[in-house]
Amino acid sequence: MLSLVLSPMKLASLVVMLMGTFVSISSEGLVGVWLGLELNLYGFLVVMNPDGHHNPEPCVKYFVVQSTGSILMLSGFLFLTEECVESGLIMSSLGVLLKSGVFPLHSWVPSVIKNSSWLASGLMLTWQKISPLVFLSMIMPSKVLWSVIVLMASIGAVGGLNQNSVRVMSAYSSFVHTSWMLLGLMWSTVVFVGYFAVYSLSVGLFFYGCSLMDKASMVGQFSSAASGMGLLMLMGMPPFLGFLAKVLIFLISSGPLISVCIMSSVISLKFYMDFFYSMMTKSLVDKNKMEMKLMWAFVVIVNFMGVVLVLGLLG
Repeated sequence: MLSLVLSPMKLASLVVMLMGTFVSISSEGLVGVWLGLELNLYGFLVVMNPDGHHNPEPCVKYFVVQSTGSILMLSGFLFLTEECVESGLIMSSLGVLLKSGVFPLHSWVPSVIKNSSWLASGLMLTWQKISPLVFLSMIMPSKVLWSVIVLMASIGAVGGLNQNSVRVMSAYSSFVHTSWMLLGLMWSTVVFVGYFAVYSLSVGLFFYGCSLMDKASMVGQFSSAASGMGLLMLMGMPPFLGFLAKVLIFLISSGPLISVCIMSSVISLKFYMDFFYSMMTKSLVDKNKMEMKLMWAFVVIVNFMGVVLVLGLLG
């Protein structure tokens, strides 16, 4: 990860990636949205394979998928300018669904995540979803979006069962969390931002711990506090921030959608608990105990401050 900062070209690619997202979500025109997504794509491709030594397969797959999605989006925008509203919305929605990896165009996500680096996988599950999800909530009819949320949550919960790869498990876990984020985005942008921030922190901690041990299977031995705390936050266990983020969405939403999201989270607890049990029983004693204590203290303080903040907002 540090090499990514030391190289000017790689640092520039990160800036382009971040700038593309901000351009996309702040643009008032369709062309600006498309341009921002393209900038984000070109910057992220360098992040996926910064030195040219990694497996090129996920980069090629990701480029083909994103390029196809961009073509569909641009075609939909052209239809909208010609006042073919229905066809334009359908093609634009399909393009955004493909780029964001949301049902029914989600099948590419696990295979790309499985063969990517930890950094690229983490960004793909977090930052790369911001622009497509925001735009998707704006153009897709509510009833269709409800169906997407239900199916996305169900696929994520069932698909993650019996997975042996940490990355693949995280990909299916992201489907469940994406359904929560879409549900929150339907009701409140502020709640969506809060949930996304907590989810990003959880994935970042979990993947950082995994990268330290360089293990890609559930039978791997982990001694990092970061991966354990990140996993607990992803599980949504109280009193961690992941639980509070779900509570906020539960308080502002209504109807059967929240029940489906809750059930999917309960089912996903199975593969979370399996992995957590494997991690705890097969972990080695960390040689740098002081570093572990500092990591635990940092994460506990962050979660405690989050609890106080949420309780203050609710009060």
